[in-house]
Amino acid sequence: MILGHAATTLVAKRVTPTMPWWLLIVSAFLIDIAMFTFVGLGIETMEPTGGRPSMANAITEMTFSHDLIPQIGWTLLAGAIAFAVTRRRLFVLVAMALSLAHWLGDLVSGYGHHIFGPDTHSIGTDWYHLNLPAALAFEAAIGIFCVFIFTRNRSFSPRAQAGLYGLFGIAPFVFLII
Repeated sequence: MILGHAATTLVAKRVTPTMPWWLLIVSAFLIDIAMFTFVGLGIETMEPTGGRPSMANAITEMTFSHDLIPQIGWTLLAGAIAFAVTRRRLFVLVAMALSLAHWLGDLVSGYGHHIFGPDTHSIGTDWYHLNLPAALAFEAAIGIFCVFIFTRNRSFSPRAQAGLYGLFGIAPFVFLII
């Protein structure tokens, strides 16, 4: 849900216009930053199963970055980073909300997650494996909703609005062809 996570930063920016974009993006992608770091270190895995690599045929094991128990820590870390940088309580809450929203979005539209590790209860839809078009449609719907909230009652040109709607509402479907 790459673009869906980015889209949530638009709503957060609307709520906290002075919060730095970089902090919004780090907060929204913190667990993916952790995952790619852990994959690079060999702690977690994300590998294609054969044929042409795609989201639907990747084997993933993301215990420390995406499972429920670690998510508590990632949400708190997002808040701690925001506090360390800004000392603003509202920014802390927004950073924590973005981190948690990432995880909740992945439960609906992403790979399967667990409580803590593959031997624990499975949670989420695992739509990336089971129904990739539905996962991408959910992501596009989130993107359209976030763009609507971000641009509502603001002076964006029709061209800028069309670009935002296209990026967040149509671009997710590119993953069906790559």
